[in-house]
Amino acid sequence: MNIYWQAHRGGGAYERPDNTMSANRYAWELGGIPEADIRTTNDGVIVCLHDETPARTTTAPDEVKNQLISEFTFAETRLWDAGIKFNEAFQGECIPSLEEVFQEMKGRPERMMYLDLKEVNLSDLGRLIDQYEVNRQVIFTHYIQDNCRQMKEIAREVRSMLWIGGNAEQRMEKFRLAASTGFEGLDQVQFHLKIAEGNEDWSFDLEPAFLTEALALTERSGIDLELFPFSFDASSLHQLLDLGIRWYATDEPALFLEGLNSWNHSK
Repeated sequence: MNIYWQAHRGGGAYERPDNTMSANRYAWELGGIPEADIRTTNDGVIVCLHDETPARTTTAPDEVKNQLISEFTFAETRLWDAGIKFNEAFQGECIPSLEEVFQEMKGRPERMMYLDLKEVNLSDLGRLIDQYEVNRQVIFTHYIQDNCRQMKEIAREVRSMLWIGGNAEQRMEKFRLAASTGFEGLDQVQFHLKIAEGNEDWSFDLEPAFLTEALALTERSGIDLELFPFSFDASSLHQLLDLGIRWYATDEPALFLEGLNSWNHSK
């Protein structure tokens, strides 16, 4: 079966600098779909940045680094390096505008992108998507189902994903709530997965019986079920693959592909 995967923040936790063009290109080159978090600068430019402030990922000066990104102009953000704190090899990376991302996607339908809403006007986002004609390449994602539904109404042919976090009980309840709506406005649902201690037979905090049930329900509804294991090794990834899950998200693309390849070789 075909396996599809999202590079969370482009693989920025471990393998590339968070939300940069280097991270996006890395994921595309490996055959994955990069994910970017989107916010808006003071002058209305949509940019890719996970945090509210530039403190963690950039060289913004101490006197301003804890200010909200929405307080800066886009030109001001270009004064900071967004790669060197990750590794000197990535010196010169900047916080990219979403327009820069779309410029590298336009006319290349194989390049897809997850966009995780942080602070952006949906109508403005829709206009930019339409302008670059990347509608079929975008998967809009948020933890509020209604935002997913609205985005699909604003920009034609955009897909959407509801991501579901919280403790295990909360995740199951949120999933059942989405299912009760017929997964209205959704093309995918994603579960965050955490390692469960003390169970030698199963690695994660959502039980295989529930995941199997969720997979069957989403398949009947014509949508995808995606899993995001925060931590995994080859053995635990194989457990998920054996259930028939074919969509994943990962902070570690290289490690994920290593586990996927070993699973394919075992079949």
